[in-house]
Amino acid sequence: MPIDSGENYSSCDACRARKYKCSKEQPACKSCGQHGWQCKYSPKVSRTALTRSNLSAAEDRVRELEAILSSLLPNVNLGSAWESIKQDGTIPNQQAMCSTPQLGRTSLPDQPELGKAVESGIESLPREADGFDWAEREVTFGGLSDGMAALSILPDGAGYLGATSSVAPLRALLNTGQSTSDKIPSQGSSTEIHLSLPERISPNTRLSSVPENSFIDAYFHFYHTTYPFLHEPTFRAQFNGTYPRPEGYSWFMLLNTVLALGAWCIGDDQFSMDDYFYKRLPQVAGESSVFETGNLALVQALLLLSNYTQKRNRPNTGWNYLGLAVRTAVSLGLHKEFSHWDITPLQREMRRRVWWGVFIFDSGASITFGRPVLLPNSGIMDASEVLNIHEKSLTRISLAPPDETDAPTVYTGLIAQSQFHVQTNRLYHRLISCPKPSIQEILGLQKTIDEWEDLLPSYFQPNSFAIQSHQAYVFARYRLSWRSWNLRIVLLRPILLRWSAKQKAEDSHVPETEEEANCRLACLQHARSTISSISNFMSLDINSRLSTWYMLYFLFQAGLIPIICLMTDPANDDAQAWLNDILTTRDLITRTATNNSLATRCLDIFNQLCSPVFDAPVPEDVLQNPELFDAGFLPHAGDGFGMLDFWDWQKPILE
Repeated sequence: MPIDSGENYSSCDACRARKYKCSKEQPACKSCGQHGWQCKYSPKVSRTALTRSNLSAAEDRVRELEAILSSLLPNVNLGSAWESIKQDGTIPNQQAMCSTPQLGRTSLPDQPELGKAVESGIESLPREADGFDWAEREVTFGGLSDGMAALSILPDGAGYLGATSSVAPLRALLNTGQSTSDKIPSQGSSTEIHLSLPERISPNTRLSSVPENSFIDAYFHFYHTTYPFLHEPTFRAQFNGTYPRPEGYSWFMLLNTVLALGAWCIGDDQFSMDDYFYKRLPQVAGESSVFETGNLALVQALLLLSNYTQKRNRPNTGWNYLGLAVRTAVSLGLHKEFSHWDITPLQREMRRRVWWGVFIFDSGASITFGRPVLLPNSGIMDASEVLNIHEKSLTRISLAPPDETDAPTVYTGLIAQSQFHVQTNRLYHRLISCPKPSIQEILGLQKTIDEWEDLLPSYFQPNSFAIQSHQAYVFARYRLSWRSWNLRIVLLRPILLRWSAKQKAEDSHVPETEEEANCRLACLQHARSTISSISNFMSLDINSRLSTWYMLYFLFQAGLIPIICLMTDPANDDAQAWLNDILTTRDLITRTATNNSLATRCLDIFNQLCSPVFDAPVPEDVLQNPELFDAGFLPHAGDGFGMLDFWDWQKPILE
């Protein structure tokens, strides 16, 4: 009698092995009965398709399991354990598998080696040659990447993050002795946003019930007032079909990107409608013609896509979109002015707006990731600045450009940030070049930022009454200050980390020079200014999801500076002031972490770093203990920027 082949193979094992036709009978088929073979019907084996996505998922799973094992067995070298199991099937004891002794204060090299290491410029490297490979298939808050490039502590799988990247000070702080948890919240929601235009949308709302116009309104209300790269009347007319759209699929890429950004601005971490629009893009980009043409709409789409994907924790994906935007923009000559070209004033102005949008995004992303700026230098680029005009003063039928106004507009922030990067990109390139700049040169480079600040118009100064006329102007001015202080911190941070390493080196007796002390104190002051400014901005109660993202980006980096100081010298006379800065930062992050998964991750790191103080009944009482952080803090002096080498780790701290 034939068997039911539901969960078993329809042929017996013997017939399948010999490629015989099986009669499928029990207890033995005809072939097995004739030859005296054992007739057995094995269960079917479920196999996963060997695709790139499945293989990547398996690699991610292995990486997660290794992290769990490492946290449970902190002194075990997993590679040695695996080789032992493969050879003789036994698991050696923990002591035999320890790769290195537990690090302590005496693990730091003596002063000559320290100085040599600082000058060598060693950066954080993964174990394998393909360790910088990355995959950002899904949005995740507990994975390897974050849009701020501030939490990707381990170098594997996150792409190359250079010595000036946002994660550099965190990699310097965390070491083998620091015991932290890798349980990062996988989901959460962003800061609650109370909207009147349009209303906040529930995650359970059916997509078909929300008109696309609502997301377009949100885009122009929240995002466009910060980054004005589109001409709103033209875009809306194209959307409504009353004005011609560019040929090809580029406009549909732009439309879906605008919808995704608009949905993101009024959503939260559990609101996936922006991801719906983003996932429609591959259908458009899959058309062979989309990258075989070049037009302004395509540059706009790529430019906005780069920022959207960064905000959605796909930083390397955004970096690639931005690279395409730069290449396409140059192919259209957007970096050139062409003053004798007979085009309308609006067409000329839109070319400028898009080019300078590409310029500030590429410059800012390069600093965030510690990568080179790949833009034309000022000798090649001659595009004029964007005009400081009100939006309605320039239309498609304008015959001449309007006069600029001596008051803030939505373009004032774009103009000021463009000027900032024009002046400071050279400074940044010097910072990431070899040999590293001396203290005297760093002090000279700071003057570049001073000169830029001196040229800002009076109506765009922080205390100007004019910027109070619109929330977008207020945010633009605050964000500009945060960006300026952040670059100063990046510039001076190597000196602070070098001081920290020297303080922790027992055999180091080289005194701190006056210039080094001044640079260290200046770095702390810039961080303190950032923290205070963000506190003031939050008190205005004009937060949006976009402003919250930037607050967190600059606040997290600034907050690490007093932490470095406190962990280095908790018995210092200024320790109480450092602790106050840290507590203020923690309070500000806590206020955003209520509905924000990325903020929750930042808060977890802060709590873990300062646990010896935060866990004390009275934090102030433990500050005079010089050995407060010795069990868990060893600043790495492998280079002038405090980057950790991958093999210095015994425990994966946080991915």
